[in-house]
Amino acid sequence: MTGNAIILVGVSSVGKTSVAEQLQSKLRDPYLHVGVDHFFSMFPYEWRDHPRQPGPGFWVEKTVDPDGAPRARIRYGEAGSTLLTGMRAAVNALLATGNNVIIDEMPIDDSIVPAWRGDLLASSSLWVQLTASLPVLEQRERARTRGRQLGNARGHLDVAVGGCWDLVLDTEHLSPAESATRIMKALGI
Repeated sequence: MTGNAIILVGVSSVGKTSVAEQLQSKLRDPYLHVGVDHFFSMFPYEWRDHPRQPGPGFWVEKTVDPDGAPRARIRYGEAGSTLLTGMRAAVNALLATGNNVIIDEMPIDDSIVPAWRGDLLASSSLWVQLTASLPVLEQRERARTRGRQLGNARGHLDVAVGGCWDLVLDTEHLSPAESATRIMKALGI
């Protein structure tokens, strides 16, 4: 039997990981939390933050906006593209063996969500977009202690994520626990 998927999509610091952790603690069945950060960290340092930018792996393109705020945009080359394809295949392998998954996805470009929608082989899936305003995202970004890249939220806020969502949650006004409760309600739990 194929497993079920909950797909959490949103920019950096919107609360995807915190919501995933809340879901894991509340759901009756086990759900594996799979995030793009887990896969990024599999690359050697030189490939995930390539010093020769641009390169075959991943790198961060850093600029400063006219208002003086930092902007960071994740870019990738051929090896990065292969890793992202492998991530989708790995999630499908987990699903095919009956595992349930929570996918924690920050689209780094306009191809990411359509690729997931085209490739995902879950028995059932709930597509959840998490949102918050830029000032709140940047405040959270500055407060982060892990995975902090100032300007990451700003740099990816304009990435098109599509408009076909089962649920859209504004994490600016909902705690991770409240967001998880709404997701469970949408699942009929």
